[in-house]
Amino acid sequence: MAFPYIDTPRTEYDGNATYLTAGFRSAGRQHLSALDSLENSFQTPSKDNDVIKGFDKRVTPRPGAASKSTRSALRHLPSTAPEKGEFTPLMKSATKNNLLRNMSAARGTDGPKTPGYQRETHRSNAHTPGLPAMDMSDIYEEDRTMEEATPVPHAASSSAQSTPLPGYSGRNGGVLGEGGNNLSLKDQAMAIDQLSKVNFSLKLRIHFMEEQLQKAGPEYNNEALKENRELKVLRLTMQRDISRYRKSLQQAEKDLEDYQLQLVELKEKSWREQADQTVQREMDMMREELESRDLELREVRDELRHTKDTKSQDTEKLRDEIEDLEASSREKDRLLEEREEEIEDLKRNAEENGAASELQLELDRAKEQIQELHDSLARANSETRESQDATRQAIEEKDRAEEDLRELQDEMSNKSFVTKGLSRQMEDRTEKLEEEIRGLQRENDALTTELESKTNHAALLEERYQTIQHGLEDNANQLVEDLDVARRDRDQARQDLRTTSTRLQEALDELQRGTDEKELLQTRHNALTNESGGLQLELDRAQSRIRELQKAVQDATSRAQDEGHNIRWQHKAELERLQEEIENLHHEIEEKEGRFAVDQSRWESSKRTLQSEKEWAEGQVADLKRTIDTLQEAGSSYSGKESRLQEAIDSEKKRYTQEKSMLNRQIQDLKDDLDKTRRDLDEKRDELLTAKQDARVSRREEQALVDKVRALEDEVIVLQSSLADEQELAKGRQNGASDLDKNLEKSIAERQKLRDQLANAHVEIFDLKTSVQEIEAERIELQAQLDRVQNADDTSRFDRDKLELRKTVTRLENELQVLRDAKSSLEDQLVSESERFVSEEGRLSAEIDRLQDKLLAGSGNRDRELTSAKTKVQRLERRAQELEALLEQQPVVEYEQSGAHGDLSLLRHSLEEARKREKILLQRESKQKTSAQTYKSRVEELEKDLHDAMMNKFESHSPHNSPSNKLHEELRSLRKQVAEAHRSLQKVNTKNRELERAAMKEEDQKDFHELLRSSTLEAESLALKLSEREARLSELKTHVRRIREERDAHKREAEAATKNLDLLQRRHDEILEKTSLSKSTSKTKHEKEIRGLGKEIIWLRARLQREEKFRRDLAWSKGLMELGERVRVACNDADLRMISEMGVHARDRAPVRTPRHKLKSAISLVRAAVRMQKMSSDWKRTKKLGEGLKRAKTEMLKRRDSSNKSLLGQ
Repeated sequence: MAFPYIDTPRTEYDGNATYLTAGFRSAGRQHLSALDSLENSFQTPSKDNDVIKGFDKRVTPRPGAASKSTRSALRHLPSTAPEKGEFTPLMKSATKNNLLRNMSAARGTDGPKTPGYQRETHRSNAHTPGLPAMDMSDIYEEDRTMEEATPVPHAASSSAQSTPLPGYSGRNGGVLGEGGNNLSLKDQAMAIDQLSKVNFSLKLRIHFMEEQLQKAGPEYNNEALKENRELKVLRLTMQRDISRYRKSLQQAEKDLEDYQLQLVELKEKSWREQADQTVQREMDMMREELESRDLELREVRDELRHTKDTKSQDTEKLRDEIEDLEASSREKDRLLEEREEEIEDLKRNAEENGAASELQLELDRAKEQIQELHDSLARANSETRESQDATRQAIEEKDRAEEDLRELQDEMSNKSFVTKGLSRQMEDRTEKLEEEIRGLQRENDALTTELESKTNHAALLEERYQTIQHGLEDNANQLVEDLDVARRDRDQARQDLRTTSTRLQEALDELQRGTDEKELLQTRHNALTNESGGLQLELDRAQSRIRELQKAVQDATSRAQDEGHNIRWQHKAELERLQEEIENLHHEIEEKEGRFAVDQSRWESSKRTLQSEKEWAEGQVADLKRTIDTLQEAGSSYSGKESRLQEAIDSEKKRYTQEKSMLNRQIQDLKDDLDKTRRDLDEKRDELLTAKQDARVSRREEQALVDKVRALEDEVIVLQSSLADEQELAKGRQNGASDLDKNLEKSIAERQKLRDQLANAHVEIFDLKTSVQEIEAERIELQAQLDRVQNADDTSRFDRDKLELRKTVTRLENELQVLRDAKSSLEDQLVSESERFVSEEGRLSAEIDRLQDKLLAGSGNRDRELTSAKTKVQRLERRAQELEALLEQQPVVEYEQSGAHGDLSLLRHSLEEARKREKILLQRESKQKTSAQTYKSRVEELEKDLHDAMMNKFESHSPHNSPSNKLHEELRSLRKQVAEAHRSLQKVNTKNRELERAAMKEEDQKDFHELLRSSTLEAESLALKLSEREARLSELKTHVRRIREERDAHKREAEAATKNLDLLQRRHDEILEKTSLSKSTSKTKHEKEIRGLGKEIIWLRARLQREEKFRRDLAWSKGLMELGERVRVACNDADLRMISEMGVHARDRAPVRTPRHKLKSAISLVRAAVRMQKMSSDWKRTKKLGEGLKRAKTEMLKRRDSSNKSLLGQ
């Protein structure tokens, strides 16, 4: 029977292994609570006082006795090799058993030795009773297990439920007789031979049974199941492939039908489209020709109406020609109708024939699709071949499985030790395998039939493909023939159309010759009268066109200027508001950073104090352990205990003072480091604030300078417009040629104005881009700072944030240094440019003074000086434009903008001064001209007054009364003579005046002819200039359009920026709310975190202590149990051997427990129960604490995730 052994942890791998989790389990251990996994013990059992080693000496152990040689255990072994016997399974073990059995008699002749009582120092534990030392050299030999009644625990390969030991075939199942006396030597030899035979037969049976179990074990079953699974997988894959092939064939058939339908539809569609397109083109051409002929007829009729009154003969001829042309047009209409009928016939023919080219393309496509179907059929054939190969492999595997099954059946039939259960199980398995093989055969047959059907279907598809291909080729040939016929018809129609077109062209040529003759007569008649009028009209049209263009440009520029002003002011207000918000956010972030730095320093100080306390406590624990060890070591020798204790106390005091001084030094060093870091942080924060303040001040100054520059630009534009108006007024008093100059100057001024506006628009766009980039950068920085503020609760990121702050401080310092360098360089450039502009201004002022002197000296040189001044102004304007272009091409730096705008403002100021002086000169000139005109009018009035006065004088001096008639008559005659003289004088004067007028008129005519000649040249130049101006205006319009598009884009960007700012504002408000809430809870939260850390430390310590105690107790109990088991086995062997040697029968091993033992076990059980209850209650408290910590941690993580999600969602 199987004896119940104490279930202990197995030691086949490691004698000191402990099981703490669900891992390795021993043979008898099925329910483990906390002792589950294989772990290294904290404490190994002591090997100083090993009882087993003392048993090997076969004498009473003595302290200080020298150990014998290790070869003493081999003194009874034979020096020669054993004889070779008959070969049987397990012969080596049988030979070994016989040899050991024969040697047992030699070992028994020495006689037993009474073991001596162990001393105090040889005991392994105070609770272990003293046991005698015995010889344990043959404790694990097999002959003892066969001969003795008390069994020995088996190795780890067996268990308490292993094969039972055979019973002895004797009189009493032993080697003793009935009377308790020893048997004779012969009987003992017979019993021993019988036992060895039984043992050998049992071992043979065990050997063959193990072989059979190995063959019929789970490995073979696993192989069979694996083969079955593979066959099933192959079957399923083949079924799936066949279904997929079937679907692909069905899809191919459907695609073929669809392609055929699409081919027919495409044929019809292509035919319709081609016919419609050709007809439409021809109709359009005919319509265009008719319209052109109608226009020509209308023109001819209009011309005939004009010349109807003067030239009747020509009108009659023209009427005849018109009638002929109308007849020809009617003929053309009739031809067009015939062509339309022919086109309709061609349509019908095209409907019958179709477009062969499109059909050829469709045929090619169909051929490609059929080729693809061929490829798919080839793939299907290859897949069917693969499936056939797979089925062939499955059949081969099935044959191999049948052969293996037959071999197994043969082996099973040859085996004689197979039980009925195994045979039944193997029969069931064979039946299942045969059924599966039959099913696979059926599936294989079905697959072969399906494969044959698929091959037949593929052959049918191939035949259908051949027939379709032949039909398509026939259709293609027919279509090609029809296409040739249609092409011939089309060529014939085109030839007819060419003939009609030639006839129509001849009629048009005749009509053109008639109109040419009429125009020649009309031009001869009206050449001299219409030349000047045409030129004047052209000039008027050019001037009106120029005025319209100038008005349109003025309207566009005014609108662009108004819109630019509105957008500029809106952006300015928006930027100011955003700047204020950003400054407020900066201030709030700086305050939060300060509070964060204070909290961080406080937390770091508390962390350092806790760390120092923890290290001090660990040092205290280590010192206490050392003192306990020293006290335990000192406890063995009572004499030196007090001295050692005193030494330990002194060393402890000394160590305590040293540690105290060391901790004080560390605390002082930490305080110094903390103060230093705080001072550094304060300095860096102050520097950062000053740098930010300087940046804000520089931005404001830059904005103010930009506003000033814009205001100056607006003033320059206004002055330019006023200057242009004054120039127009000054030139309006001159002749027609000066009007043209005025228009040219006005266009130049408008062009300059547009250029200035474009430059301003570019500057504004550039400023907007830079402001948008700055806003974007500030938004990114604010977002990063907000993220840092949000993550400020996470204490693990304090050091990272500190490093980021240091990096930002260094980066801002570098940027500040770069900006300062740029500022200094720009200031140098500004000084040099200002000096150059001052010198240029002085030179310009000297030039203007010189021009004024020349103007005062002689009025004849005014025009030349004005032109030189204009050229000077234009040169300055070109210089300003070049400087503006250079300014736009320069790299953009914040301080460079202010310097460039300053240069531009100086240039524009000098330009403004020059224009003012030019305006003064023009005003002086106009005043002088008006004074000259007044003087001329005054001279004419004085001449008239003189003439009237002379006439009055002559009339007043004439006598009214005379003394005699003679005198009266003489007076009358004299008066008549005087009057006639006056009249002749007046006639002479009038003739002189008429002659002067005629001379003046001739001169005027000559001047007029010269003026006409010059005006024609100027008109041609003006036409060129107008074309250039129109091109420039188109360019300006494109520029204006581009500016508007950029303005709209900037509007959109500004709207996006406003949206982003609103989003930032909302986030900022939310963060303010959160920070306002977190201000009140930050202290309590920190305290809660500290309490949580303390609880977590307590929890971890409790877990550590519990695990250490478990492992220590387990190691100790394991060693104790192993030692007790060995001692019990040794004692049992010694007792049995002594009893057998004395010839006493072994009595029943019924366990007899005394009341004392029962009480002792009950007390130990109660103590263990109380201890376990106490430990379980402690563990419950610590477990509850750990669960609370887990819940708090999970809630904190959930809150953090929800806050991050809400921020990301916004």
